[in-house]
Amino acid sequence: MIKNVPTGLAHVAIPAGDFTATVEFYKNLGFVPVVMHEFSCILENGSCRLEIYRRRVDEKPAGAIDHIALVSEDIDAAYKEIVAMGCEIVSKGIESNEMFAPKSNRFFLFLGPNNERIEFAQVSD
Repeated sequence: MIKNVPTGLAHVAIPAGDFTATVEFYKNLGFVPVVMHEFSCILENGSCRLEIYRRRVDEKPAGAIDHIALVSEDIDAAYKEIVAMGCEIVSKGIESNEMFAPKSNRFFLFLGPNNERIEFAQVSD
């Protein structure tokens, strides 16, 4: 077992065929947009967070779960442990993006035993 275990679910990512309709659907279920971009939206309902994004035509079908993101307290240490386990890293190492601005978001993606994509994410102020 790795030492830097996830501490919670960060989000579930869902590619949308109709981005606007998908966001509205989840808003009707009580989710509130907390970050909105032209191509993606983060919605929250209590401790549940969804990432809805415009589906890229050549990838997974609309509605397929793209990846499961888990919270990491020490992304650098977790990355080293996952690599040592022999998991295939499918991101460009540890990456960062501005989706959670003004907070910092560092993450990496790897494949689970069934080729499911798993993200470890560390969001900080």
